Amino acid sequence: MSCGTRFLIFISLLLSQKMAMAQEIFEYNRSLRALGMGNVYSVFVRDVDAPTVNPAALAFTESISWELVNANFGINGLDAYNDFKDIGSISSPSDYDQIVGKKIWVSLFAKTSFAMPYFGFTAYNDGKLSAIIRNPAYPQFDVTFINDTGLTAAGAVPLGPLASVGFGVKRITRWGGNQTIGLGTIASGGASTLTDQFQNKGIGYGFDLAFMAKIPGPMSPTVALTWVDVGSTAFSKIAGAEAPPRIHDNLSLGLGSNIDLPGLDLAAGMEYRHITENGIQIGKKLHFGSEISLPFIDLRAGLSQGFPTYGVGFNLYFMRFDAATYSVETGDYPGQSPENRIQLGLSFELSVDADFKFYAKDGKKRRLKQRR
Repeated sequence: MSCGTRFLIFISLLLSQKMAMAQEIFEYNRSLRALGMGNVYSVFVRDVDAPTVNPAALAFTESISWELVNANFGINGLDAYNDFKDIGSISSPSDYDQIVGKKIWVSLFAKTSFAMPYFGFTAYNDGKLSAIIRNPAYPQFDVTFINDTGLTAAGAVPLGPLASVGFGVKRITRWGGNQTIGLGTIASGGASTLTDQFQNKGIGYGFDLAFMAKIPGPMSPTVALTWVDVGSTAFSKIAGAEAPPRIHDNLSLGLGSNIDLPGLDLAAGMEYRHITENGIQIGKKLHFGSEISLPFIDLRAGLSQGFPTYGVGFNLYFMRFDAATYSVETGDYPGQSPENRIQLGLSFELSVDADFKFYAKDGKKRRLKQRR
């Protein structure tokens, strides 16, 4: 097999995502802060994330914020390294035995978002890709490529000073789907042979609902009920042989609390996600998370689907760097087939208060001001 063919096969592996290779629960638009906190976020959502995560939180927004860009990259780094570090050259069909059942997963995400009291919008592009080789006798790539380009507009209505309801409407253009590609298809063609396998495109319109309430007290307990993609978001075909797969609805209940201390803020909570999804064990729906916030750094930890998660965020006024390491369950029950992932991200945001004075970045805006 030529070097060019081997290179093409490697690229086809790298640029492939199987969103539900076994029983992984598909989620999109999850921030790195949430991933580091065990996927708990609806009760702690930042202003610029509220339009896509919890629109009811816009009723508690006190600043005008514009996240110019937020970009992150993810890979199943440790798993991929352990699986592929000892792989030798591939020159015959039998050489594929050494990579059968080994998976590559990558993701790319970018967005811009605006938030102000009672209103916000977000534009984003979310791509997830992975591949795994199956069937040693006749190697085949099980591949999924999904790319979503979306626009969400959201609003909130207060129900008194401590509660609100929110709603969001969205338009998503989805490209891709699931494919099984034979080795012969890859070896006999060029890059166009691969891209021809993923021509399905569709446009879908979705709707989100949310409720949020704060309970008076020193620990600021908060409850949030969010229903993202109410009734599921289906796509009408605009290209290819069929419409891309729909996005199932996600009904979630979140509980959390914040404690503001001099020079230190603590947050802890839990979420019960995908409540309406049948046939999924409850352990895959439970998430617990916490965060310790200092003036220029946030430290995060949690449990997602029974696996530990860790995250860190560095606040440099208008710039922010975030990192998260976590695991997802790709099997039928918690602990069966965990997949380790790492994501890194960078964002730039401008925020002003009611007097049009610049704030620092993100959740540190008001707290940093108070600490001076």
